[in-house]
Amino acid sequence: MAELARFLASDKPLIITAVTDSRVPSIPGSEGLAFSGLGGSLTDEAQDHLRSKLRDLTSGDLQKPIVAVGWNSESFGGRNLALRLVALGYTNVYWYRGGREAREVAGLPETPVEIQDW
Repeated sequence: MAELARFLASDKPLIITAVTDSRVPSIPGSEGLAFSGLGGSLTDEAQDHLRSKLRDLTSGDLQKPIVAVGWNSESFGGRNLALRLVALGYTNVYWYRGGREAREVAGLPETPVEIQDW
């Protein structure tokens, strides 16, 4: 948890939360992308949409640090999102395995996620 805090402060990564509900809180500053953590093929329509949205969020920088966040390590939204990002060619992708649940349990700051149109 402390390592993530240092990383967020020093590297200013793009934080993406894979969400299915707009009422969930997440890491402050996180971009909420509905259903971005779906399983399935890495060549499906969701992958094409994610490619387009990430191009906007990263200005096309494939080396931009990105943190993929889901609910926890047993829920595959964050993991699937990280795999999708790597398949798109992003080289600095981190999966925050503890996810939103770990932050909630630790009492760390959370803010509501505004789900982005993508």
